[in-house]
Amino acid sequence: MVQTAEKKQQIGLLGGTFDPVHNGHLAVSNHVRHALGLDSIWFVPAALPPHKAEHGDGQNITSFAHRFAMVERAITVNSSFVVSDIEAKRSSPSYSIDTIKILLPLIGENAELYFIIGADAFVEIDTWKRFKELPSLISFVIISRPGLRPEKIEEAMRNIFTGYEYDPVQDLWISPYYKGSFILLHMEPVAISSTEIRKRVKMGEEVTGLVPAAVEAYIKKHKLYI
Repeated sequence: MVQTAEKKQQIGLLGGTFDPVHNGHLAVSNHVRHALGLDSIWFVPAALPPHKAEHGDGQNITSFAHRFAMVERAITVNSSFVVSDIEAKRSSPSYSIDTIKILLPLIGENAELYFIIGADAFVEIDTWKRFKELPSLISFVIISRPGLRPEKIEEAMRNIFTGYEYDPVQDLWISPYYKGSFILLHMEPVAISSTEIRKRVKMGEEVTGLVPAAVEAYIKKHKLYI
């Protein structure tokens, strides 16, 4: 009997500070999972974001334990979502290349990883630690952003990742030299930000509809962002 190769698990990775996780994060994750037919989305909260002790609004970053707990509560109704505490087990800053290299052997060879990133962050990826190594390990899912012209992404691909060619039918960049591809996904923008939520909480305003109810209850219970 001829043995068939085991189907690889298709896993999306969404990293971030998640301070707090909100409905925009969940919308992007749902969109990516359904658009690409992924098996699951892993949320990877950063324990020590590089070059970042506080947010742009001057608030200190909330403890990893609180941020992890909020993600846990946000995803509990979706069995395809997973939260990883891999960052909490490291003492060094949360650089993507290091996290991915730790995750790969844990997940195993029968998995393909898709790193989810906003187009605005992608065009600055050349500022990341050892960014040139990433396409040999994973694929990228680039989420379009309003106000950022598609030409900017094309320019970034030409200047940062050479050896890739654009496939207009599939809307992705592929290379014969690297394992990973760069997939461009378009979606309607979700006008929610963690910064806005923190400011609203600090001002005593409601955040209903911006975060899952369980996250809103957690913020109130633990008096976060006040």
